[in-house]
Amino acid sequence: MSEVPVRVLVVEDEPLYAEQLEAALQDLGHEPIGPAPDARIALALHRTEHLDVALLDVQLRGPVDGIALAAQLLAHRPLPLLFLTSCADEETFAQARQVGPAAYLIKPVEPAALQRAILLAISNFQAAPPLAPVPPLALPAADTLFVKENGLLEKIRLSEVQCVEADNKVCRLVLATRAVVVRMPLRELMQHLPPSHFVQIQRSYFVNLDYVVRLDPVRSLVQVGENLLPVGRTYQAELLRRLPTLG
Repeated sequence: MSEVPVRVLVVEDEPLYAEQLEAALQDLGHEPIGPAPDARIALALHRTEHLDVALLDVQLRGPVDGIALAAQLLAHRPLPLLFLTSCADEETFAQARQVGPAAYLIKPVEPAALQRAILLAISNFQAAPPLAPVPPLALPAADTLFVKENGLLEKIRLSEVQCVEADNKVCRLVLATRAVVVRMPLRELMQHLPPSHFVQIQRSYFVNLDYVVRLDPVRSLVQVGENLLPVGRTYQAELLRRLPTLG
């Protein structure tokens, strides 16, 4: 066991295996953080928690897999990465290798192997010179959703969605020329929104950062495309942080 508990971000969308990882980390004397079932929660924990290492499932369900998430974590703040996967194919390994993980572990991982990987990752990370920030990986080409409308399934590109408005169990995807209604609660739709592009500005609103035209911090208003939307006080700081600014 290590003398000082290592704070390990656990990113795993299989609840049973996430519990097993938590128990194994606790038995090894570490402190598991999470578990995060998706990229959105993992990024939020990375912003708010002090983390020593991230343990990432490669095959996360949703628009952002574990490899793309790893690049986004590094872009925010570097830390050692450990990948977990049930796939031992060369293509997945080649993709994961581009992000520079400290280890690539095959499920189910033995506690002793996990312990060695964590301790080696941290010691090598501390000894290495500072690295330049890693830019987030580009969104996959298939950044689309098929939405049922008038009995048909229509393809909607997430990159064209300017903002999302929620009303109870119904959401509106606002595009440049129209709005598409999705009969789904916001908490479920959020799983499909790439966190690298979308940010929450109020309890019922998400906006695509690519379409933010101007922000009025005094009146707590943001213009997204042609729409003027209110910004909640608790969300304004994160919106400002995500907008590249000068002056």
